[in-house]
Amino acid sequence: MEGTDAKIIGSRIWECRKKLGYSREKLAEVADVSNSFLAEVEHGTKNFSVPVLSRLCKALGVSADYLLFGREDTADASDINRMLSGIDPRYLPHLEELLAAYIKTISLAESQQPIR
Repeated sequence: MEGTDAKIIGSRIWECRKKLGYSREKLAEVADVSNSFLAEVEHGTKNFSVPVLSRLCKALGVSADYLLFGREDTADASDINRMLSGIDPRYLPHLEELLAAYIKTISLAESQQPIR
C-alpha cells in the first residue's frame, strides 16, 4: 500500500468497527480474516491485499477511498438533508441510532453474499 500510512488506515478500520459496535472478533468473522491478522492491521503493523480490502469495506459499510485515503465520494444526499432539516433537533440522536442500525443490517446482509 505504497503512498498510504498503515497506522492511519488501521485507525480508520478501528473507528468504523467501533461505530458499528463490532468486536474485533466479529469484524474478523464477517470479513473472513483471522482475529490476530485484523489486530495487526488495526495497529498498522500488517498490510493487506485487495480482496481483504474489499471484504473489510463491505463488512464496515465504507468505501475503499475512505479506508485508504480518508475521503468518501459523496452521493447526492440533498433530498435526505431536506427531510432532516425540518426535524426537531432532539430527535436527531434517535435518527442517528436508527440509521446506524440500518447500515449495520445492510453490511451484514452484503457480507453474507459471495464476493465476485
